[in-house]
Formats: sequence, structure tokens, C-alpha cells
Amino acid sequence: MSVTSRITTAAAAAVLVAVALSGCAGNGGTSPRAERSAPTTPASTTLTPVSPTRTPTAEAAPPTDLTFEDGAGLSASTLPAFSLEVSGLDGWEQTGEDPTAGSREYTNADGSVATITQQRITDLDPAMGDRAATVQMFTAAGLPAEQLEEQLLPTMTGGTAQFLSIAGQGSDGSWSATVARAFAKPGAALIVKVWTSSQEALRPDLHDVLVHAQVALT
Repeated sequence: MSVTSRITTAAAAAVLVAVALSGCAGNGGTSPRAERSAPTTPASTTLTPVSPTRTPTAEAAPPTDLTFEDGAGLSASTLPAFSLEVSGLDGWEQTGEDPTAGSREYTNADGSVATITQQRITDLDPAMGDRAATVQMFTAAGLPAEQLEEQLLPTMTGGTAQFLSIAGQGSDGSWSATVARAFAKPGAALIVKVWTSSQEALRPDLHDVLVHAQVALT
């Protein structure tokens, strides 16, 4: 099953609701609303996994902050990635990996599950801008653009990176939040998704993951 098909199927079963998740990561993250469905690109998009273990090179001199507008200044050869060490996640352990999708799964002691995904998007229009490309990822999965909210994730250089987020309750009663960003010029996407059994657990569990999923440019 393709990434698009798998995600679109999950989106159909979700119920959108407001979730108070403000200040989840970085300095000044805003309140996301969520849905039980990770964003994806249109069905025609070709996705390839990105290695989650790459670290930034000294020569790259990455910017401290990564606003959506900063994306236009990135090199087409830039590789955005998450620099996440599972040892930094207290109470979490890696429980799965899907190299074909470029994702890793982590499970908390309370049963919450997080997936960290990083992919190349080979046919993304490099001129469309990062915000528009990110919105397109969500809307392609059937998620309403008007309910997306900004979220700040920490960068490896001590700044923040702008992402968009959405959250909500699934048909099985579980809760989830998805935080994602597309980098249009290099053609890449970074996605964090967390599933929990209760609304009360969603904010702290998402915070645990986001503060350690630092964004790096290689």
C-alpha cells in the first residue's frame, strides 16, 4: 500500500477537535489542532526515505532559525533531517523501523506511540515555498487547511523551525497529533506523529518527542 493510500484511509476515520497543545516545543510554539492522520503529498508524488542518522556538516553553516521563508534560501542539495537520540527520550524506546518509508517508531512506557518520518519528495515544485508545500501535504490527506496551526521545533543550531500541526480524536477513541514541514527547494518532508490513549496524555507525550526531535540541515 502506498503512503498516500495508507494515510488517506486513516484520515477518513478521524474526528477533528480543538486540542490545547500550546508551547509543545521550541520557544513560542502555538496551539495545534489535530487529526488521526499523518500528512502526505499528492498521489503523484514520489517519496524516498532519508537516513535519520545523518548529522550536519561544519561547512554547511546552517541558519539558526528556519522560518518558512528561510526555505527559499536553502540549497537544492540540502538534506533536512531530525537529529534524535532515543537515549534522550526518558521512558521511550525504539520499537520499530520502516526504511522504505523513512520512519522510526518509538513507544512510551504508558503505551503512547510516536513515529518520526523524513522523506525525499522528488517531484515537489521548488518554487512554491515551504508553507504552501506544507499545507499541500495536509490537504492532500483530506485535512482542512483552515485548522492547521503553527508549531515551532528546536533546531540543532539553537533556534527554531516553523512547522504546521493538526490534532484530534480517532474513531477508536485514541488521540493523535501530527506536526510536519515540507522543504520545497530541496524536496523533502519531516513529519512527527504521536498517538495516545487519552487527550490528557497527548500534550506531554508530544512535548517529550518534539523537544528531542531537533531539526538539522546536512
